[in-house]
Amino acid sequence: MKKTVHAEDLYRLIFVSEPQMNPRGDRIVYVKKRADKKDLCYYSNLQIIHIPAKSDFPFTEEGKHLDLMPRINPNGRQLIFLRVRDGVQTLRSISMFGGESRKLADFPQGEIRDMQFSPDGKQIALLFAKLKEGIPFEKDKRKEPVCRDIRRLYYRLDGHGFIDEEPAQLYLLRASGGTPKKISDLNFDISRFAWAPDSTRLAYVSIDHPDPELHMEEEDIFILDPAKGSVAKLNKKAGPVNMLKFAPDGDTLFFFGHFHPNYSWGADNMDLHSLDLKSGEIRNLSGDLDRTTDMLTLGDITPSFVQQSPVIAGDNLYFTVSSEGANPLMALNLKSGKCESVLEGPECIIAYSASEDGKQFALHIAQTERPDEIWHLNLAEAEKHLTRVSFNNDKYLEDLHFRPAQRERMQFRDVRIDAFLQFPPDFNESRSYPLLLNIHGGPRTQYGYTWFHEMQFLAANGYVVAYSNPRGSQGYGKDFADAITGKWGQPAFDDVMAVVDELAKRPYIDGKRLYVTGGSYGGYLTNWIVSQTDRFRAALAQRSISDLGTFFGTSDIGWDLINEFGGTPWETPENYAKWSPLNYLKNITTPLMLIHSENDLRCPMEQAERLFAPLKYMGRDVRLVRFPESSHGLSRGGRPDRRVKRLELILEWFDQHQ
Repeated sequence: MKKTVHAEDLYRLIFVSEPQMNPRGDRIVYVKKRADKKDLCYYSNLQIIHIPAKSDFPFTEEGKHLDLMPRINPNGRQLIFLRVRDGVQTLRSISMFGGESRKLADFPQGEIRDMQFSPDGKQIALLFAKLKEGIPFEKDKRKEPVCRDIRRLYYRLDGHGFIDEEPAQLYLLRASGGTPKKISDLNFDISRFAWAPDSTRLAYVSIDHPDPELHMEEEDIFILDPAKGSVAKLNKKAGPVNMLKFAPDGDTLFFFGHFHPNYSWGADNMDLHSLDLKSGEIRNLSGDLDRTTDMLTLGDITPSFVQQSPVIAGDNLYFTVSSEGANPLMALNLKSGKCESVLEGPECIIAYSASEDGKQFALHIAQTERPDEIWHLNLAEAEKHLTRVSFNNDKYLEDLHFRPAQRERMQFRDVRIDAFLQFPPDFNESRSYPLLLNIHGGPRTQYGYTWFHEMQFLAANGYVVAYSNPRGSQGYGKDFADAITGKWGQPAFDDVMAVVDELAKRPYIDGKRLYVTGGSYGGYLTNWIVSQTDRFRAALAQRSISDLGTFFGTSDIGWDLINEFGGTPWETPENYAKWSPLNYLKNITTPLMLIHSENDLRCPMEQAERLFAPLKYMGRDVRLVRFPESSHGLSRGGRPDRRVKRLELILEWFDQHQ
């Protein structure tokens, strides 16, 4: 007899990521990660797929470590990767023909954030943030200092903690190993970089402003010649930059970005641009798509916000966009300017790489019908062929009774809203089911075509789960994403309630058993909903926001709200007050659970506390669950036992209010 989805299935699932295609196009290396129930953590190794032989076997040994960030030398003979053991990184090298890996270089204490081989395969450029002097260590583990003397605005980051590193800089290392050589010295982080085709220059992104922390989206592009020691700043209007790619002739630089800095995060599209290095001309190549190149589809086994460099092959430049719940692979013809879809749903292409000739692609694909796997795309023939080449989760699915989520397109007046519905595995339209509305964070992200463990688990326990993309979501154009700027509660509230209204009309939904939950911005909107209506039988706000004014000062990036609400809380207090659920807490009569992580620096713990204490004082049905040592991303990357417990608590809360 087949089983339904359980919270503890987290320990049976395999998480894949970072597919790397070798230059010949016949092998793929990827990261295979698993949750360890005994050690309460995650371990990973590298796998290698031989496409002609249809084989998939371990490339690095499994063990109590994380193997990450594989990079294949353009010569096709060497692979480098990071190994993290007990919190300490080492850079390692292994032959593509197998054997034992070896340490490639010694680094001081710090963090390697990216690395790339030069096109000639002789050097490795690394983005490395060295730990500041004076940070206490004991047996390779960081100790707490006597005190922290804070003199900067941007001094901590959720999921990372206190920023005790120096600004991330570029280093060069011979491919054969040796001593890394520092080649940049900036006062602020380098965020990303790319090699020129001739292997003599690098382009990189940083902020060239005397007060960078108040100008975080005013990024600049530089060209560095390590041999000459020269740096040239390119002439570009201010704005964020995400990913760089040189044209094969080295005379054009492609980048993702826009030119509206200090605007609401995610409300503008990150378009594909070309920058002519001789004339300085900048052209927007993807503006007509009205879609962002950021990977913004959310999931709990699918990684989000993956930064992906485009691929150039022949006359085409390949890239992905977030669009209507999917992440299609696009091909831009650099001669005609015409952009066409190569692969378009229903699926999310999370990451990809290509062979030297651009005819073979390795893809990390998310779908609703199975947990993520690695796929091979062959463009060498007249008819493209897409083939799944990893089968890590097949055994799990063989024993599982479930239904894939389905998308429904709902029209409300002049607005079209996509909703994804997860039905119980034995769904019967003649029965009556409770409806659970689940709201995404961001706010400018999207739900989409991913196998969502949380939604599957709740549906397996008898709920019809609806998770939609209301206005404010990305993937539906700039105007759609921008619709909530300055008014976080609207029109998103109208849109999610319209979805509930539509579903409540259906005979299989019990209109008296309606429930709502959400995390981050979704937690904020949950708090907002219960302060505006008592229609739901119970609500659960996760990692939420209750008071926008205090959020400005307590979040790791709280001051960014000036771009949402037209100023600071002391300049425009009425805007912050109007859209803060805390100011309407007397209206909250819906039973409310608050789940929050104690190390959440994005939406700090005090945001839940500010709701809990007053509601408890007034005798309302309210419950607070705190997860120690956990950050904002608990639901998708937290300690496995805490992820399992969180799912069990969600079900327990809604079940007791049936």
